[in-house]
Amino acid sequence: MSTTTITATQQMDRSRFNFQHRWFDRTIEHWEQRTSSLRGKKLRVLEVGSFEGGSATWILDNLMDHPESTFTAVDTFGGSMEFQNDTYKEFDAYDIPSLEKRFRSNVGKCRHVDKLTVIKRSSLDALPTLKHQGARFDFIYIDGSHVALDVLHDAVLAWGMLEVGGTIVFDDYTLNRYNEESYNPPAAVDSLIRCAAFEAQATQAGSQMWVNKVPQLFPPTLNPERELIVEDD
Repeated sequence: MSTTTITATQQMDRSRFNFQHRWFDRTIEHWEQRTSSLRGKKLRVLEVGSFEGGSATWILDNLMDHPESTFTAVDTFGGSMEFQNDTYKEFDAYDIPSLEKRFRSNVGKCRHVDKLTVIKRSSLDALPTLKHQGARFDFIYIDGSHVALDVLHDAVLAWGMLEVGGTIVFDDYTLNRYNEESYNPPAAVDSLIRCAAFEAQATQAGSQMWVNKVPQLFPPTLNPERELIVEDD
């Protein structure tokens, strides 16, 4: 992707984008407040789930000012599980066949589009590859699958690639689309927070959960009354 030249005023004007759905715009106030300390810093950003580019365009316009900042976006552009069945008839209006075209058109209007690398693969494949390559990130946004087990997969791998001092933002923390709690994203996010409690600080902001990775808060301690028992063969 080539560099696009736009003015500072144009950069703040999100009407230049072609979004059929402006879900991300509802969260911008939280993002403005919580990312203020990141502006101008060298950042390695990862996004899982880009859809039309609502969040990607904001990240490009607001967090990519440092000349060495990079942005990696992962998406199949085929929609999530809900788009692959007839449960929600209104999803036909989302025009999934043109999704990737809309995404690339939108990010192409951003000044720092040259810092964006798009991986058109499932996160189930892309994240292990990135981890194997030694990728590290300072800021990660997870808004891919809406199924808890998938979210947990993304969360664990992303957490392992997140630098201490970095942040993961989980979208859809309040989403309860399925009757079975074990399917909904909060189950996965809560599991990560509980398992990483020794190095995680979490704060909910509207429908999203922000989790900061901090230096180890406390070490593991063994319970002497629960000794490891090794049975003989």
